[in-house]
Amino acid sequence: MLTRRLIGAAIIAAPMFTFPVHAATVSLSIDNDGVIGTDREYTSGLFLRWSSDPGLIGYSVEIGQQMWTPSDIELTEPLPNERAYAGFLYTQARLYQQTDTFALKGGLLLGTVGPNSGAETGQSIVHTVVGSPDPQGWDYQIYDEFIYQLSGEAHQLIARSPVGEFSVFGRGQGGNFQSEVAAGGTYRLGIDLGNTFGSTSVIAGNTVDTGMLSNSAAGMFFFTTLEARYRFDDVTIEGDKPAENSDLTIENIQGAASAGFTWYSNNWGATASATVQSKQYETAKRNHHAYGTFTLFYRY
Repeated sequence: MLTRRLIGAAIIAAPMFTFPVHAATVSLSIDNDGVIGTDREYTSGLFLRWSSDPGLIGYSVEIGQQMWTPSDIELTEPLPNERAYAGFLYTQARLYQQTDTFALKGGLLLGTVGPNSGAETGQSIVHTVVGSPDPQGWDYQIYDEFIYQLSGEAHQLIARSPVGEFSVFGRGQGGNFQSEVAAGGTYRLGIDLGNTFGSTSVIAGNTVDTGMLSNSAAGMFFFTTLEARYRFDDVTIEGDKPAENSDLTIENIQGAASAGFTWYSNNWGATASATVQSKQYETAKRNHHAYGTFTLFYRY
């Protein structure tokens, strides 16, 4: 009788948990607005991440560099009512839990904005390689400041059928980088969606969390995500900077949308996507800016 009960309990519990196909994932992601034909606002990012399998609780470690620029990088002095140059170098540790209907993520980020981020050198090298104009205004960038941030995120499945999957999410982050609360929805269409639930977002460098694909041996999906958020502060806009820069007020109510495609085999995979963000400070010349993301990853 006891044996039958144990077998019955195992059968009931089996759908609640999936077992990882891969032990870990290494990914390299690149954000750049050059593929959209622009060079302003959030303009570039480079991210290297190692992720464990999600199991009961997965974890990841990431190193990233991001940069923001004004609308004209060939000017040697700041324009009125435009953002200053800003660079950001960080490391982030995250935990995540995943089922086929629910996902949780939490993270701790530590880093620096300012000259110590190395963004000026990084952008100059990239622009030399691709033949873009050399940026001239980094002398007026945001000053050095130690950065810390805690984050949390939850995804809940609403419906899944042969015509796709719809889910909702909420997230929040607090610290001295970009404190905000956000909510949104995601639609996906593809193969083996249940084993990759909660893997998408509009966060820079992370439109698809490759570590959360580890329960799937192979697959593919199209995705689109919409997000509305309230941002309380943004050090890349409001941080201490040379007096030649304008004092700006952030746009508290913001939105974002991303769309893309992910494909992965037993070992290799790739993601390509585009993200559009609404304006992030009140005097921005344009109501939106956009960038593309490409991720290459290896699973073992």
